Amino acid sequence: MTTALLLDRDLTVRVGTVDLPARAPGDVRIRPEWAGLCGSDLHVFGTGAWVDYWPAVLGHEVVGVVSASDDPGVPVGSRVVADSRYGCGDCSDCTRSPRFCANLTWLGESRPGGYATEMDVPSGRVYPVPAGLELDVAVLAEPLAVVLRALDGVAVEPDRVLVLGCGPIGALILTELSRRFPSAAVSVSEPQPARAQAASQLGATVVTTPDPDAYDVVIDAAGFPGALGVAFSAVRRGGTVLVVAIGAHPIPFTAQELVEKGITLMGGIGFDDEDLPRALAALAEAPERYAGLVTHRVDLTAFPDFLGSLPGLNTGKVLVRCQA
Repeated sequence: MTTALLLDRDLTVRVGTVDLPARAPGDVRIRPEWAGLCGSDLHVFGTGAWVDYWPAVLGHEVVGVVSASDDPGVPVGSRVVADSRYGCGDCSDCTRSPRFCANLTWLGESRPGGYATEMDVPSGRVYPVPAGLELDVAVLAEPLAVVLRALDGVAVEPDRVLVLGCGPIGALILTELSRRFPSAAVSVSEPQPARAQAASQLGATVVTTPDPDAYDVVIDAAGFPGALGVAFSAVRRGGTVLVVAIGAHPIPFTAQELVEKGITLMGGIGFDDEDLPRALAALAEAPERYAGLVTHRVDLTAFPDFLGSLPGLNTGKVLVRCQA
């Protein structure tokens, strides 16, 4: 029996108890310590999209301690981060990476996730947390891995970068830009005052109206309607527009704009096998660079009330404390 944050089919969110099935061969049991709140989690809470079972236990950004294992490579007591990707393993796209799988699902959506006091994951899908790295920083490894993979697509060192949005992913992008391209001038367009202030504290210049045709790279980390219209206006000829935000709205540009400006348009999804270890190494190297991105730590039992108040809050990264 485990205590968990449960999402019912009618989209009611509650804390309750569920029976964990017998641990499957090859799985390890984890006691999650922290689980991050992602924008995709908020989308699922509001729509029920992508869920394969009910009640659902979301949470794919998870760090915890192994409490049961038959794998000598993952002994009991290990501090681990969970790999959130679940590709089918059978399609041709999976041979390149599970992140390209046409049937890709995520931890929490196709199997119970980390908003719980216990969970099971395959032993081959956990990564050790470096010694000395606090778990409430290590939990940032999964979203940082997404950022690392996305920015790998920026082939040329930029002089000027514009980031649209400084929510949790936008803030991680800023930290990685400063690490990867320390000489680049980075600007942020962010209307929310607290997030704009956070962007400034991370070394970015906050702009209300981005300069047209001025930036080598424009990164959409906001996903608001019209964001790509802003990006296409701001990017210079021959520049790159990188989209990491998920939005369901139509894209407001023409093929003529794409061709005549010579824009490289890229979408970033997920991460590859080597990216979680890369993210954990970056976090361990300079944890102080990332720890301040967390603005709220909420107990699991208090999380339903917190979700109800969230629309009125101006948050950075939110973490759920899974153990009492």
